[in-house]
Amino acid sequence: MNDPARDELHDHTVVAAHIICVDDDEAILHVLRQQLAPFEETHEIDLATSGQEALDLLVDLDRDREAVALVIADQIMPGMKGVQLLQQIHKTHPETSKILLTGQAGLDAVVHAINHAGLNRYISKPWDEPDLRLTVESLLSRYQLACDNAHLIECLRRKNDELSFLNRDLEARVDARTRELVEANERLVRLAITDGLTGKYNHRYFHERVALEVERSRRSGSPLSLLMIDVDFFKRFNDTHGHLAGDGALKRVAALISEDRRVNDIVARYGGEEFAVLLLDTSPGAAEMVAEQMRERIANSGEAEFVGERLTISIGVAACPEHALEGEALVDVADQALYRAKDLGRDRVELAQVKLA
Repeated sequence: MNDPARDELHDHTVVAAHIICVDDDEAILHVLRQQLAPFEETHEIDLATSGQEALDLLVDLDRDREAVALVIADQIMPGMKGVQLLQQIHKTHPETSKILLTGQAGLDAVVHAINHAGLNRYISKPWDEPDLRLTVESLLSRYQLACDNAHLIECLRRKNDELSFLNRDLEARVDARTRELVEANERLVRLAITDGLTGKYNHRYFHERVALEVERSRRSGSPLSLLMIDVDFFKRFNDTHGHLAGDGALKRVAALISEDRRVNDIVARYGGEEFAVLLLDTSPGAAEMVAEQMRERIANSGEAEFVGERLTISIGVAACPEHALEGEALVDVADQALYRAKDLGRDRVELAQVKLA
């Protein structure tokens, strides 16, 4: 005997929703469409060259009762900026996920977008294609999970009296969906601050923490040190052994740099073959000792056993308040020390020579 209530609960399929990409540069829109091609089997991809065109498209989709799962908008556009567009969309479509693309917006614009436009992710231009796809996949999954939850909850409300015997099963499914939604959110948070190759913190998060920890150091008087690290002759290594070996070497260096680090220390991939380590409550002398231990560990890591070549690193050390009182200045001074280490022959540690009065 058929049970209509049970059939209705199980007859819920993946939501056929739209992805809207907004940028005044048609070449970028073309690239976005190409990179999002894997999602075209389940989602319609629409392109708009301005904020107003995107809003008009949204009106048409609402009239046709078609859902919008995700909006990807550039920040710098004539007429209406990306944050303004996402803020308007958030008022009428709070369930729609939102990504802001820009190479110019500062932290204030991102914070504004998070607070007022329901921003889910901020991606700098030029972006990493695998990172973009993974972010879109996670957001679409979260949107589908939210739709599933809404559907299940509505079924519970309307069918509660006649489907009381299914209550326990439905509640368990809702709990499972909720856990998946929480896990998806946690993955997005990790993705936003993590380098995809090494698993360490990324460049943007590192700069946020430098500014925060320098301010904290100045207020509390506790020492703070920064190590800027560069893998020596890495381009030659890549040219000789190939990019796959190069990626493996960077992962190994990241792991060795992180070895024996404290929980509150910040290890980040600064970019390319360059890393940064923020050492909290650490004096310049102690930081220099830590840097020397890192240098020796990598020089003696046995990389030659795998690729026939010895990997080494150069390290510049700077500290707050001895060498700088601002985050960007601390990075700059540590960079100068790093350049000096490379000029003096590489595979060495150099302490910043600048002394504040």
